[in-house]
Amino acid sequence: MKVILASQGFTTDEIEMEVSKIVGKPASDIDIAIINESMYYIEKNRSKRWYIKELSNIEKHIGGRIDFIDFYAHEKEEIEERLMNADLIYIVGGKQHIYSKIFDETNTVDLIKRIAERKVLMGTSAGSIVLGKKIQSKDFWKERYNIDVDTEKCGNKELGIVPFNIIPHYLREDHKNWTKEFLERTLSDNPFIVYAIRDDQAVAYIDGEIRFIGGEPEVFGN
Repeated sequence: MKVILASQGFTTDEIEMEVSKIVGKPASDIDIAIINESMYYIEKNRSKRWYIKELSNIEKHIGGRIDFIDFYAHEKEEIEERLMNADLIYIVGGKQHIYSKIFDETNTVDLIKRIAERKVLMGTSAGSIVLGKKIQSKDFWKERYNIDVDTEKCGNKELGIVPFNIIPHYLREDHKNWTKEFLERTLSDNPFIVYAIRDDQAVAYIDGEIRFIGGEPEVFGN
């Protein structure tokens, strides 16, 4: 299994180089399938300029064929065929905790897990979070999302493909409330590790081995 949890995608040459090694092809030859539906759930008054930048970074760093997968428009068989035709499955970020809803409604949770055994998966932000384990800390959910996790109203059912999770966009200006002190306090009782990564970092899970791209992240949880 080869899974890469990133914050903002191909923001550095180092990320390109490491992804190329993991895929086993030069970046110029990598075919990529992009899943981007979580982006459409972002509030209408928020600019989507970041999305154009993320796609332009893919075009800059990845030279093979680019495909887009629409989980609501395509039948499950076509989705699987398109995913299997790619070397890298890239799940774009967007609205938090929406991908679990999309995969549930399209009956593709099992498909994503099967694909993870055969292809390289790479998520960014919300697209990374869905691939990890669901954070269990009640304080984290209450203080960051104003949700009581005991009520199971948070709606997210992370896939648990990797045995950890990430906090994306660590220390970025628009995420400055989620400081090291906040994460130390709210994740202190979380029963697995959560990595806080900057937009120039990623965490790779390669056949049970964890690799850091762009330097070591901050580590929270147990």
